[in-house]
Amino acid sequence: MKLLDITHFYSERGGGIKTYINNKINFFSHIDDIQHTLVIPGEEDGIYYNGKTKVITLKSPQLLFSKNYRLIINPLKLASIIEEEKPNIIEIGSPFIIPSVVNFLKEKLKFKVFGFFHSDLEKVSDGILKKGNLIKPLIRKYVYKTYSNMDLVIAPSNYVKKYLNRVGIYNVKVVNHGVDVDFFLNVEADKKDKIFYGIEESRTILLYVGRFSPDKNFSELLNIFKLLNFSFPDRFHFLIVGDGPLKEEIYDKLDSNYTVLDYISSKEELAKIYKMADVFVSASKNDTFGISLIEAQACGLPVVAYNVGPFPEIVYYKDFLCKDAFDFFYKIIYLSENKKLIDKDAIVNFVKNNFDLKLTMQNLLNIYRESIAVKSV
Repeated sequence: MKLLDITHFYSERGGGIKTYINNKINFFSHIDDIQHTLVIPGEEDGIYYNGKTKVITLKSPQLLFSKNYRLIINPLKLASIIEEEKPNIIEIGSPFIIPSVVNFLKEKLKFKVFGFFHSDLEKVSDGILKKGNLIKPLIRKYVYKTYSNMDLVIAPSNYVKKYLNRVGIYNVKVVNHGVDVDFFLNVEADKKDKIFYGIEESRTILLYVGRFSPDKNFSELLNIFKLLNFSFPDRFHFLIVGDGPLKEEIYDKLDSNYTVLDYISSKEELAKIYKMADVFVSASKNDTFGISLIEAQACGLPVVAYNVGPFPEIVYYKDFLCKDAFDFFYKIIYLSENKKLIDKDAIVNFVKNNFDLKLTMQNLLNIYRESIAVKSV
């Protein structure tokens, strides 16, 4: 089976989409009947190998709103690669430009087209545009037009599947993102890490890992941190990991008890950060999944987040899902006072039973194989 992945959103400092694709690269390296090729934007045209996966880069300009990503804008080059690779399945990881090129060649080359619905464009518009409601009908039409003619749309959560069904797209299967639970279990926390980062032993460490951006509702999270700092100046330390356009806002709003760490590419280093913390927090209301929440729980961390989107599906302790910012504030306080009540083993087992990488990748592989089998009948 020849599988071709194409996406704009893969870079050295990428997030969930990069993690998903890297998981595929690692998993498929052990599957003999999979020939995997990845097409991504880059500074220059080129070809290299990541394990068994052939990676093709297309020279592409940077996105205006993000220095970390580039946009494939040359349809002729992309079409040429598709014709040369002759895939059985193309999986598209972006709703922009790529689908039109792929669908144009679909009948000629007789391949299956899958689309992974990584981002809820309607909700992202809420987080970025003040008048997002005005363009929501247009976004919904665009989503329907882009995905309705694909052979299959892959949703990372039941929440996304229900959204796509409401839009009028029914050829949907759910494949949760997964994490390597055994890897996180085998990484040991080092008590010296707190000393290294200048964090007092008595502090409750609140950890955020992700983009510092409007679509992650990052400003509201900082406001909650600020209120916690004002109310309990000696109780919390805020550990903030990532990068993004709102980075300067951290220094404007917080005057003490925080550490900002740049994007961490090392899985082992990131696992140690998770294990050093006490509570993982996210104020996002736009996620279609939330890999960082799963990684945190694989390390036994309770999660405080909003009771929206996919979070009720992927968070073990539902009681710590919040209705508003004040609820968020008080649940963090409760956790800081009742750490011993948290059953870390139960959290880890929840992740292992539902989101272990071996389970989720095998599910995806079965879907690919079933699709090819149907085609050949």
